Amino acid sequence: MTYQPIACGDYDQFELWCMHSIDLQITLHSGEQVNGKAINLQIISPEGEHLILSTKKGEHGVRLDLIKSVEPR
Repeated sequence: MTYQPIACGDYDQFELWCMHSIDLQITLHSGEQVNGKAINLQIISPEGEHLILSTKKGEHGVRLDLIKSVEPR
């Protein structure tokens, strides 16, 4: 699946969450949920832009265009 860039305003919000290490509950379009602390944004070639979360199981990357909703905790 080809990466679809997200809106700049949404990207800016992810940057703010990372700057403040905010705990997030993320729901993907697939229905899967991921919980963790936002720590960084990273381009992973060729997949696209990812939000890196610190979870109980370690770091987890979530492709930004697969995110359906985000709830700060």
